[in-house]
Amino acid sequence: MRYGNSLSVAVVALALAGPVGVALGQDAATGDKWQSVAKTDHQEAFVNTTSITTVGGQLEARVKQNYAQAQPAAKKDKSYLSTRSLYRFDCAQRRIGMKELRAYSGADLKGDVVQKATAKDKNMQWLPAEDRTVFGELLDYVCNAAPAG
Repeated sequence: MRYGNSLSVAVVALALAGPVGVALGQDAATGDKWQSVAKTDHQEAFVNTTSITTVGGQLEARVKQNYAQAQPAAKKDKSYLSTRSLYRFDCAQRRIGMKELRAYSGADLKGDVVQKATAKDKNMQWLPAEDRTVFGELLDYVCNAAPAG
């Protein structure tokens, strides 16, 4: 897995507690439908409702996160205000693994991509999705919204 230090920090920061959100927005340019799922003083996390699929017996979904303050990127003098990630969700074991991450200089996935990370299935790191955390709220939403079949 290839993660820069600041992306590792961003993943850990996702575990911050946050209540469930209720807003649903659509990106006119891409057709993505973003459901606000968790919000803290530092970030808001959204699930792309049209991206939830089953892969190898687990769920997968795209997640957008907007940060209240710029986060430092691995490259000097670069920072980001939003990320788009592809997460794998293990509902039974309440854990989340990151497959891909793109960090954008602006909010709502706007601006330059200032950092990237990817992981293959065999070396993906799993993090716990505890109740009343951002990861927990993401997992609960995706697992409850899973397509039938």
